[in-house]
Amino acid sequence: MKGFVLGALCVLFFAPALGAEEWVDFSSRAQGQGGAGALFARGGTAAYYNPANAARRPWEKDGAFHIEFDIPASFSAAVHGESFRFIFDTVELANDLFDRFQDGAFDAGTNSITFEDFRFAIKVFDALDRLNGLNGEGLYVGTGTGLGVRFSGLLLPRDGFGIYVGGFGIGAFSPVVDLESLRGYRLTDESGAQFEQLVTLAIANSGQPAPAPQTPGGQAFSAQLQAGGYSQQSADALAAQAEAAGINFGGAGAGILLDFLLNTLNGTGTSLEGGANPLEGNNSGFLIRGLSWYEIGLTYSFGLPILGAADWLALGATVKFIQAYAFSQLLRVQDMNEDGVEDTINRLRDDLRQAYAFEADAERFNVGLDLGLVFTPQVPGLDTLAVSLTARNVNGPEFRWDGGYYKAPKLVRFDPQFRLGAGYTLFAKAGLPLSFGFEIDLNRVSSDVLPNYHTQFVRAGVSFEPDFGLFGFAVRAGMLQNIADAGQATTFTAGLGLRIAFFRLDFAGMLAVDTNNFGTSLDFDPLPQRFGGSVQLAVDLRF
Repeated sequence: MKGFVLGALCVLFFAPALGAEEWVDFSSRAQGQGGAGALFARGGTAAYYNPANAARRPWEKDGAFHIEFDIPASFSAAVHGESFRFIFDTVELANDLFDRFQDGAFDAGTNSITFEDFRFAIKVFDALDRLNGLNGEGLYVGTGTGLGVRFSGLLLPRDGFGIYVGGFGIGAFSPVVDLESLRGYRLTDESGAQFEQLVTLAIANSGQPAPAPQTPGGQAFSAQLQAGGYSQQSADALAAQAEAAGINFGGAGAGILLDFLLNTLNGTGTSLEGGANPLEGNNSGFLIRGLSWYEIGLTYSFGLPILGAADWLALGATVKFIQAYAFSQLLRVQDMNEDGVEDTINRLRDDLRQAYAFEADAERFNVGLDLGLVFTPQVPGLDTLAVSLTARNVNGPEFRWDGGYYKAPKLVRFDPQFRLGAGYTLFAKAGLPLSFGFEIDLNRVSSDVLPNYHTQFVRAGVSFEPDFGLFGFAVRAGMLQNIADAGQATTFTAGLGLRIAFFRLDFAGMLAVDTNNFGTSLDFDPLPQRFGGSVQLAVDLRF
């Protein structure tokens, strides 16, 4: 099953998507420098990060008319929470419990049963309660490709016009836990007096007086068991073991445990010890949902042509025309075989194909607006300082749907985002530019695709890009930290670039310093909390 789960995870990586709820990279140059694109992005995709980037920096002016083309392809992924580890730990606990059943630990006539056996069985219900309490956890993915063009040196000082076209989207892979269908089961084949005899034997084997619950929740649980027919001694002992197992008596897992124990006493329901599969007919599994869209962005930027401020301040605006489509697919655990995974992948592929071919029934259209400025004070010693401010999705474009697939997003809103940054470049006039800077998101944004997933980044980067006429190269490094998610580790980035004449090729990657484990003994490689990569081909024509 492990291979099929990983295969399902990979579905999202190969879907043509790029994130807009989270500010996902659309440039290898930016990604290599911590994603600080409002400062460092150049060329045809520069205006995606900051509309004012369509204007060249004062120290980059060469008097020529430029046409720059960028063809980027990128992806990124972030693991939010520990849901996958909890899921596979629960599966492991359930398998170990089944082994105990097979070994006869709960058979009538056994003389070796202990409270540890009961506590172990109850821990499975504690794990189910923890799964049921997952709050928007999972995997958030973005990938994308497109074409960007920048024309610079037009009419006004430092002005530039940019256009980018891309197939974009966002995707999430999150667990779904269905506890209700488990209520029709019981623990053991033994029921009624036989099961109470097992409890009595465990008390005797403990060598201690019969235990009793100490907390109000445990005492109330014992009272419910007694009301269902258990003796006070058995009810108290079972409630005490539930306390020792860490059961949250106010959670859904405690309610499922109560039903299991009452079914076991009454001999009703299907026995787990008898080999029943509780996942048959159960809707637990993994939900794949997201948004895919086409976007065309038109940008104009210029140096403010008054009072000699053209080299001091660049202003820009981008109008975005967006055609979007929501998708959702459920991969149930019981369908995690070769046919089930293949069918899910095929359905998801059909959804995306219909979206990008404008054949989907649930398409929506909207227009977005980005604004930006870059301040470059032209005073000695500070003439290569750049301070940027970007307002993205100023009008908060929304996409609403009626109906749709299982738990498909009904509303996806691109929240307004504001980013402030500052950078400085050394040795620019010598053709050996060494640039460094940082950016910070001024507000936190949330996801409508992975609920309760929030982002607010601090980013920093450095680059060295010497220019030797017909040849040049670039070395980049950076880091980013999501300060809206305290559990997510720092991510480091790196990038390389090579320029020959007017062709340029750039690569970048990112990797978090911490991982998310899938389980205690399952043969999975840990998944980094954040990872990604990109490649970009560029052409810069000068006239």
